[in-house]
Amino acid sequence: MDPLAASTIAQTQAKVQGDVSIAMLKKTVDLMAQQGADLARMVSQAGGLGQTVDLQA
Repeated sequence: MDPLAASTIAQTQAKVQGDVSIAMLKKTVDLMAQQGADLARMVSQAGGLGQTVDLQA
């Protein structure tokens, strides 16, 4: 195989792998943001649960 062609193929594969990695990271951040929003909504609906700390215990 021509060294130039092999180099081009390797660069293309590296770019595709990088693009996939970035897409996976973006999806992970989106999922974490959604989980955080869900948790905040659950806490707000819990009627004050976790809002105060009992210092007399």
